Amino acid sequence: MDRRPDLYSFCPVSTLPRPLKTGACIAVIAPSGSPENENHVEPAIQALRDYGFRVQVGKSVHAERVGYLAATDEVRAADVNAAFADPDVDAILCLKGGYGTPRILDMLDYARIRDNPKLFIGYSDITALHLAIARHAGFPTMHGFMALNLVGDRDERSLQRWFETITAEGALGVLPIDEPHALTTLSPGATEGRLTGGNLSLVSALVGTSYALDPRGAILFLEDVGEEPYRVDRMLNQLRLADYFEQCAGVVLGTWKGCTPEEPERSMSLYQVFSDYFARIGKPVLAGVPAGHGYPALTIPLGVAARLDANQGMLEILESAVGT
Repeated sequence: MDRRPDLYSFCPVSTLPRPLKTGACIAVIAPSGSPENENHVEPAIQALRDYGFRVQVGKSVHAERVGYLAATDEVRAADVNAAFADPDVDAILCLKGGYGTPRILDMLDYARIRDNPKLFIGYSDITALHLAIARHAGFPTMHGFMALNLVGDRDERSLQRWFETITAEGALGVLPIDEPHALTTLSPGATEGRLTGGNLSLVSALVGTSYALDPRGAILFLEDVGEEPYRVDRMLNQLRLADYFEQCAGVVLGTWKGCTPEEPERSMSLYQVFSDYFARIGKPVLAGVPAGHGYPALTIPLGVAARLDANQGMLEILESAVGT
């Protein structure tokens, strides 16, 4: 069965995921890369139980690795489909990022996913799944910590906000930013639109496919890790040539951990790259929002209405990511 959606199809939001409450069942799956340390997997699952959730572990979590992949494409895709289809599962939490989600996008049953909306949580390489779900299932997802973020090098404030966000039942309102002095207004103004995006590498990789981000009237959120400025430049230019910045309402730039040049004397700075693309864009652009890789990190709902005020350094979530 060919489950690939039409290139130009777009499914509007119809049904929202159920609110996540204590005692709910969270399916932990590994649709992307393999964990660097297998010994962290069980403590991560226990950490979820300590939050008061029941946990169902997908086959991909303990499957035989395939190089940098957590499991074969078939096993990883089957876990995604099964978690959405299982009526006992209330939410889906990805184990980690890495690489691998683009390989399974055309193996997912979007009709079944659309009929069974659930809170879906992850970031980094999971961006491809966020975009595909938005495009072909039409309900909001959560850009935030994954299971392995619950153990090891932890940031307690960020973890508390993660828990509060994934269990919230109403609109989040103005997102808390502990260090407002780190914000930079690259282009002034205020706007409202649907918040979408995630990891720049994945957003750019899906341009021209049937899973690509829909920029029309949207507030684009972008972040990345370990990419030199020239690579960030190349990916932003791809979005520019695809008219993403022409069609969007505004841009939020998150965390860019490790995005420094190996040869500074022969490189533009990341700020110079951002200034080239956004200083004269004519719509609000706010940089320095703490979301993405590293700490602190906000958990952000994608696919919901938001208000960006680049003058005031404010991102406000205007509607809930879950139903009643």
